[in-house]
Amino acid sequence: MKNFIEELLKVNDKFEENTKKGMSDINIFEALGVEYKENYHSKFIAYLIDPHGDHYQELFANEFLKKLGRYTKAKKFKNLTAHDIESVETEACAKDNRRIDILISLKDKRYIIIENKLYAKDQPDQLKDYIKHIKEKVKNIDDFHENILTIYLHKNEDTEPSKYSLGARNGFKINNGLIYDSYDKKMSFYLKMDYKWIKEWINACIGVCENKVKNNEIDKKFKNDMQNVIFTLNQYKTLLTWYVAIDDYVAKDYVMEFLKSSKENLNNATNLYRYTKNKSDFKDIDYDKYKKAKEIVREKWDEICEELVNDFFNELEKEFEKERTICDEKWFGYKLDEKRVNYDWFDFYPKIYEDDNDVWPSVGVFFGKSDYDNFGLTFKINCNEEDEKYKEFFQNSNMRNDNIRRSGDHYYYDVFENFNFKEKYAFAYWLINNHGNWMTEFSKILEEFLNKETIKSTLENINNELKPNK
Repeated sequence: MKNFIEELLKVNDKFEENTKKGMSDINIFEALGVEYKENYHSKFIAYLIDPHGDHYQELFANEFLKKLGRYTKAKKFKNLTAHDIESVETEACAKDNRRIDILISLKDKRYIIIENKLYAKDQPDQLKDYIKHIKEKVKNIDDFHENILTIYLHKNEDTEPSKYSLGARNGFKINNGLIYDSYDKKMSFYLKMDYKWIKEWINACIGVCENKVKNNEIDKKFKNDMQNVIFTLNQYKTLLTWYVAIDDYVAKDYVMEFLKSSKENLNNATNLYRYTKNKSDFKDIDYDKYKKAKEIVREKWDEICEELVNDFFNELEKEFEKERTICDEKWFGYKLDEKRVNYDWFDFYPKIYEDDNDVWPSVGVFFGKSDYDNFGLTFKINCNEEDEKYKEFFQNSNMRNDNIRRSGDHYYYDVFENFNFKEKYAFAYWLINNHGNWMTEFSKILEEFLNKETIKSTLENINNELKPNK
């Protein structure tokens, strides 16, 4: 503990010294709380690409299209300039009132679909419906697929559109930079894009603006305007570095980075937060240093908890993006982008329900945000339409069987022996105690939950009665 406190104070002194010199972690996008909201990312990206905007968008559109031309195999989308763009829309209306995140319409009936997946789950037939919608605009053109470029923008560079999004029944498929329908007819060119790609483009835009200032291409009275543009682009680039461009991550606060750098440091921070100086761990420590270190940890504590929980849920997402076997069932999962006030939520479901179904089961992982003392699992039957048939499986179940209580179409697991919910931050303490071993310990909880007789019998019933015909 003594060495920990000495190191923490050194890191904090360096942080404070750099702050006095002008270092800042103030970010307007973070202040507005939009760092994880993909619709705001879509709006800002589209705003920069639209050459019909009020500022320097033609420069940014040219940089975007130039970079795009280097990556795409589609001949009609190489060597484009901002003058080729007719319109840029966000939430563009498609089939059945569905919305394309970003739609770029070019001259000569060429279209770029950008599906932005920061955290939201792929929706049934999503990309399939978007492409079919755009196809109607170019159906009279020979080799119409050459006029459509579909971009899947995801924070993870290796994540591709799910079978769910491409259409499970008579679905589309991706092969060698092209999207085909179920009859192997070419429907669209395809490009996978990640947020590191976006960050590189933003950096190129900053470079163009800085060169204009450096080369005196900007009138003196407008130089402040250009500096504001550069500042805004740098703010967004910083946001991507902190939160989204995960392969290019840089810490925004190296005091926090030090506290989170090891399980030992987290445990020491927890001891400082929870206990007073009469504990034996602190008996040889200078009181003033102890007091200062405790003050630093208390100032950072809620941020520590928030980042640990985000890391945990991000790791869950990575685990369930690929199929994971639990109790002999294969499962997929996704973080729900609902931004609830009191709870956050992660959902996963059996692979056999990956096809488009009216009814399917899922397991939810949730925790209380206020004091991080509430954590649990829920088993639920979901339905797309007004469908009553699934409810029969809940009618005769024992509401207290296996320490599980029922509420509507959910089963809630009441007790985790791993947690002491009489204490605030119980979930955060569990994360710290199991840091580096989250998934192993959490898998035990999932096994225990799904092996409950109430859950097993209900899952077996709905699998037998409602699962898709194979």
